[in-house]
Amino acid sequence: MRIRPARPEDAAALARIYVAAWRDAYAGILPAAMLVGMSDVRHAAAWQRELAARDRHSETLLAEDGDGVLGLVSIGPARRASLAQPEGGEIYRLYVAPVRQGEGAGKRLLMASLDWLIARDVDAVIVWVLADNPARFFYEAMGGRRLGEKTESLAGVKVREIAYGWTDLVTALDRLAAK
Repeated sequence: MRIRPARPEDAAALARIYVAAWRDAYAGILPAAMLVGMSDVRHAAAWQRELAARDRHSETLLAEDGDGVLGLVSIGPARRASLAQPEGGEIYRLYVAPVRQGEGAGKRLLMASLDWLIARDVDAVIVWVLADNPARFFYEAMGGRRLGEKTESLAGVKVREIAYGWTDLVTALDRLAAK
């Protein structure tokens, strides 16, 4: 398995993973019509635009192996500094293809995210996860500490989100490498 920065030509693969992961993780949480209405084509176009408009403050990394792309993570500056240190980072999204979950891609992507942030002198990171999403246990297993909660409206549904964070990225990365 290899981790590398995503490129515009990866947009279709990222869209397939994103849509499949949303449908898998949020079934029964978000409206079925919204999940069914998600389009690989529309999301590929959005990924294409996002990856083409790169900035030096954020990055999307992907995990791939001989079978292709199996996961992605997007990282950058924290959007709510009140829950992370003022100069903290944020994991905006981390998704692994449902059929490839449990093979270590999520952990490798998380570690690559921490490494990317450390290289930019960031020493704390936060990630927001829907409280009803079973994937939240992944962040707990990876040493994330629960930092807060909020309620948002998503697709017309009120959802509770939980923030997980790491405040010493070097130590967190060392602990993950030892697992």
